[in-house]
Amino acid sequence: MALRNAQLPGGTYVPIPTFFHANEDLDLVTLDRHVTYLANSGITGIIFMGSTGEAIHLSDEERRIVLRKGREVLKRENPAVKIVAGCGAPSARGTIKLIKDAASEGAEFTLVLPPSYYRNRINAESIKHYFKRVADESPIPIIIYNFPGVTQGVDIDVETMAELARHPNIAGVKGTDGNVGKVGYLATHTSPREFTLLAGSADFFLPALTVGAVGVVPGLGNVTPKAIVRLQKLYEEGKLAEATELQKKLVKPDDAFNRWYGLSGVKGGMETVLGYGGPLRNPLLPVTAEEKSKIKAAFDEIMVIEKSL
Repeated sequence: MALRNAQLPGGTYVPIPTFFHANEDLDLVTLDRHVTYLANSGITGIIFMGSTGEAIHLSDEERRIVLRKGREVLKRENPAVKIVAGCGAPSARGTIKLIKDAASEGAEFTLVLPPSYYRNRINAESIKHYFKRVADESPIPIIIYNFPGVTQGVDIDVETMAELARHPNIAGVKGTDGNVGKVGYLATHTSPREFTLLAGSADFFLPALTVGAVGVVPGLGNVTPKAIVRLQKLYEEGKLAEATELQKKLVKPDDAFNRWYGLSGVKGGMETVLGYGGPLRNPLLPVTAEEKSKIKAAFDEIMVIEKSL
């Protein structure tokens, strides 16, 4: 491929949960409700079936159903919101198949983790071999997803990332490693018109912006999308003091939502703050009533700001 495929716009991309009924069947009514909640909040895109979306717990057909419903809701509510699908399998062949399925259901970009199952054979060369094969055969542009916490510690180094950034079908990276230094390195070794740098969490969004990130993939955005969009706007307007104060207010709720209790905290937090969330698939357990109370307390201040925007 000689020409670069579609550019990934900057902004906020919210990685949403997949919703289930008590019997663990897909809950498309709640999916509709949540996509509607996010659609006109100022975000750039929605990520379906990332880590937050329990992608690993879904069948291929369920993945297609979720995307189909998401596309239907966005077509109704705000067609400008980009559709990103998490697609990852242990092999390049399996990942390519998932991406082709996702593209057929309307996905415009795909978020792809590095391989990690055979951990002792994964290195920089095998990672490049994997992503280049996937990018060559993917019908939609790829966002590299670097998240050592879910890949047995596989952490893509910056030199490998910079090399992969030159591929015309690799559009950007989501860095959930929390390494702002990596963002800075990539900002000086890639073109912002060709490779989009996304922070992987709301708690270090502002520091990432200052060294070259142009967007974020915040789990916290499921509850406070407007506040996170506002942070980037303040930074871009040169209002650094205001942006810094807002960034500080995002740290505690981000911890409560994502780190204290993992994915259980995401759905528990949504139930507490938004009134819906629902169960997770076995073996994941819900948060306790006491844990929900702690999450709610962490959100009190930021929700006042969110509701004012």
